[in-house]
Amino acid sequence: MEEIKNTMERKRWEKTAEVVFYILVFAAISCFAMLQVYGDPPDEINRFKIVSYIWNYGYLPKGGDPEVILAGYGASYAFQPILTYIIQGYLLRFLGMFTKDGYVLLLAARMVNVCFGVLMAYYVRCIAKEAWKNPYVQWTFTLLVVFLPQNIFIHSYVNTDSMAMLSVAIIFYVLLRAMRTGYSRKDCVLLSIGIILCAMSYYNAYGIIVAAILVFIMNFVHRQEGKTKKVTIEWREMLRKGGLISAIVLLGIGWWFVRNAVLYDGDIIAMNARLQCAIETATPDYNPLTRFTYQKEGIPLREMLFDTGYVTLLRDSFIAMFGPMAIPTHGLIYIFYKYLWIITCAAAVLPMKTWIDKGCSQEASPWKSEDVGDWKKKAVFYGGMLLFCFITIGLSIYYSYTWEFQPQGRYILPVLVPFMYLVTLGIQKLCILAEHFRITRAVKCARLLCIGIMSYVMLAFAYSLFDRFIPYYLQGENMFSMYGKIFIP
Repeated sequence: MEEIKNTMERKRWEKTAEVVFYILVFAAISCFAMLQVYGDPPDEINRFKIVSYIWNYGYLPKGGDPEVILAGYGASYAFQPILTYIIQGYLLRFLGMFTKDGYVLLLAARMVNVCFGVLMAYYVRCIAKEAWKNPYVQWTFTLLVVFLPQNIFIHSYVNTDSMAMLSVAIIFYVLLRAMRTGYSRKDCVLLSIGIILCAMSYYNAYGIIVAAILVFIMNFVHRQEGKTKKVTIEWREMLRKGGLISAIVLLGIGWWFVRNAVLYDGDIIAMNARLQCAIETATPDYNPLTRFTYQKEGIPLREMLFDTGYVTLLRDSFIAMFGPMAIPTHGLIYIFYKYLWIITCAAAVLPMKTWIDKGCSQEASPWKSEDVGDWKKKAVFYGGMLLFCFITIGLSIYYSYTWEFQPQGRYILPVLVPFMYLVTLGIQKLCILAEHFRITRAVKCARLLCIGIMSYVMLAFAYSLFDRFIPYYLQGENMFSMYGKIFIP
């Protein structure tokens, strides 16, 4: 009876903690959204051109419409998937019937992404509870992902990155959960939704779709042990569940790619059409035919990566770089994350299974996870996530080398969830090793390790927000100047 009472009490505290967590996430993102000047976040003005077009006319623009063309750069964001802008455009079209206040309308557009950020936080919590049974490890992973300063920032202004981050969290959760459930109907529907959101958001995140397809297919491929070691495929189950996923996805995204094919002479992803438009409309400094690139100048990729500060700036802006890449956080925060990642990733990949199994039993250790899925499913899952990370980082490097030099962490931010999953696996292993080597008061030390990391993450975020971001805008121009003024983008 006492045990049941304790369990109920623990669950009540967990629910309370989660409610507080979601309120903090919403408040944190809203602080960014409510203060920063219109157009200060990366390329917000050019992105808002599409929102404004839908708001004014009630239908979607073509990629080459003069009203959405990027000044100087040519072409526009309308060639790329724009589901976020569609939602924002029609929301402002509705709100515009009641108010013309610039602050209200711009904040409303940004609040769409704020909601995506809170939803992402929800699925990060789902991942944490699916992956680990220990609440300290669960919350360590949750805070590492959600309260990375750049993650909070990315959900606070008009962009499609926010929806991409949400889609990665959903897909990652489904693939992780499916190792236990075997792709139930709920998993298939949720995976479809994740793929739709990803496909309609940001090309840089498409690697997660490739990874999801491979992981899904390999789930139905089995190698039978024996003399022949025959490979069998569950064709019926794979086609039945894959057909359901494909049907939902095609309903969700098919219209966009058919529209592209009609508008751009069969170019379903509109990349060639965008390039041609840029050639025709860009100024010489930014024209794809005449602009400077490291590839055109014959400069080796290695030189771009290591002699220009590319890697350092990419890493730092992955952690925290606000506004127009002009508001950094404290240098110690970058150093902390750097060494935390090095130590925990090294711990995560070290072959310590024998020590762990010998050192403590599943029942004895409060730090070990439930044994979800066989080794093959885990290997495929980890391989898929590694492939996703390689694709995303590779696309960012390729873009900077061949198109425009832009070492911005937001281009690789979609890898945040799988990367922090690896970091947390390393933290978990360090906690278990403390038990294996019979470190005095190992459980207490492991808890202190998790609490210490969580505390630093939250303090680093609080410093970034209250000492760097808020003073920057309160001492200068901020969004409050738009109160009562008609918003003319």
